[in-house]
Parts: sequence; C-alpha cells; structure tokens
Amino acid sequence: MGELDAAAASILVADFEADYFGTHDQPARFVPITLRPDMLDAPSRLAGVHGLRAYDAIQLATACATATAAPDCQTFAAFDNALRAAATAEGFRLLPT
Repeated sequence: MGELDAAAASILVADFEADYFGTHDQPARFVPITLRPDMLDAPSRLAGVHGLRAYDAIQLATACATATAAPDCQTFAAFDNALRAAATAEGFRLLPT
C-alpha cells in the first residue's frame, strides 16, 4: 500500500514476532487460543447484540474468551468506533485511551 518503507515494515514484523514468540530475554506477550466450533456462538451473539461486522465480532469474542481464561486480561485494543463501543459494553478497558 506504500504506507511503510521496507525498513519500517521489517521493524514492525520483528516486534510482532517478539511479542508472539518471545525472545531470549522476554516471554511471549500473546496468548494463542484455538477456535473451537462451539466458540462460533459467541461471535454470532455479539454481532447481533452490538451490530458488529463478522470479523469484529470474532475479535471481540476471542477477547472475551481470553478474559475468561486469563482474568487479568481486561484491555482491548482497536480503532474501529463500533468495536470499541462493543468492547466497552462487554467490560473491557480500551487502548488507545
């Protein structure tokens, strides 16, 4: 899309991989969660309740499942206003603030 040069893109990819996989100094900062068929009910409900698009509902449902598995995970990051409103309604703190 031309918004980033190759050097900036490389930095972002390296930072993402460090967050996802961890480094020799730091553990991973992401918690992978496998989507099970029964987890499709939550996005359907969230899409209906909050009027979300399908992928936004999946993102929020995944965050809800994560918060259930790791109760200290209560922060949600998004820029889409509808998704942010839905996350707030579901009890998440928002990033950016």
